[in-house]
Amino acid sequence: MGVKVSFETENFKSVRFIGKEVTVGKNNPVPDLWKKILNDGTNDFLQSMPERVSPAGDTIGYMGDFNPKTKEFTYIAGIFAKPGTTVPQGFSYRDIPDCLMGIGWIEGKSSNLEKGAHGKTEKIMKANGYAPDYSIAGISMEYYSFEKYANVKEDGNSYFTFGYYLPCKKII
Repeated sequence: MGVKVSFETENFKSVRFIGKEVTVGKNNPVPDLWKKILNDGTNDFLQSMPERVSPAGDTIGYMGDFNPKTKEFTYIAGIFAKPGTTVPQGFSYRDIPDCLMGIGWIEGKSSNLEKGAHGKTEKIMKANGYAPDYSIAGISMEYYSFEKYANVKEDGNSYFTFGYYLPCKKII
């Protein structure tokens, strides 16, 4: 079975994104980053922060700071917190401003829905009259909803829903 993609927009309110950071380029350290933070207590610590505003259990992968010369970008695995939250020592952060956020919801039986998510979201975004807007925030984010993404069933009919967030603007 293939994947199903739907689209919505949200008036995204500013947040401070806090997490652990790696640089992605010729090598992709992202799978190891997630494995580490989900198993070493880092995610538990982030989830317990009183300033956290993302729903309990939800995790987000921030992608930004793209360098066109090196083709490298920053990836941060973490959570949304209130603007101005004090960043714990050893963690990275980025402030994400108010913006119109396009969200591609990608559903399927595979847990690897992030593969090709950017292109799928751009395609459905354009089909709905929107285009990416990198002028406000040159970012995209992978959104793993605990309720939707971790929908593992004992009968083997697991179904995953993954969100891909991309600032956007209405096109004519």
